[in-house]
Amino acid sequence: MIAEDVVVRDGKRVFVAAGETPGGIAATAVFTQKEVVVKPLQSSSVGVTFTVPPETRLRAAVAVFRGLTGISGRGAVKMTASLGALFTFTASENFRIETSPIAVSAQSATANLGISQILTNTGSEPVVTDGVAAVLDEAGAIVGKASFEQQRLLPGERLPFRAEYSAELKAGRYRVLASFQYEATVITDSSDFTVP
Repeated sequence: MIAEDVVVRDGKRVFVAAGETPGGIAATAVFTQKEVVVKPLQSSSVGVTFTVPPETRLRAAVAVFRGLTGISGRGAVKMTASLGALFTFTASENFRIETSPIAVSAQSATANLGISQILTNTGSEPVVTDGVAAVLDEAGAIVGKASFEQQRLLPGERLPFRAEYSAELKAGRYRVLASFQYEATVITDSSDFTVP
């Protein structure tokens, strides 16, 4: 069992060995067992305790069961199995998300209308956000909706949220409204598009 800090660099998560990050959380990990043997068709559990250092800016760590037993595949392929659990911590009420412009990809004979938007966590705390996109016709009536998959954003992390509208739209002008909810906040953006 090992613990690693989860840091965000250039908008993406990076896993860093315990003790390599100033103010890291992973170095404080105490496992109830350092090693565990899991036999085929069996399960096992290990408890872990983290102590969040004062003044740390990190908000996540991962506890990893790192497999050591090699598994033989066909040919010369050998592998090991590992399994991790992400732990996030909240230390303030500084929740904030910024959005990029909505991107709409046209429907075709082989693809649904695609709706995507990049969200960036500009606060200091992790947030879990999900959303919905509503498609409106030229008169402002709702034609249909599509859901964005729920995702967790760590501070500084930037992720694309995507949805597909599965019904076929007739030719005309439309508007898409994308709304995302996190904590007690809802943010909404819109974009106009045309179906030829």
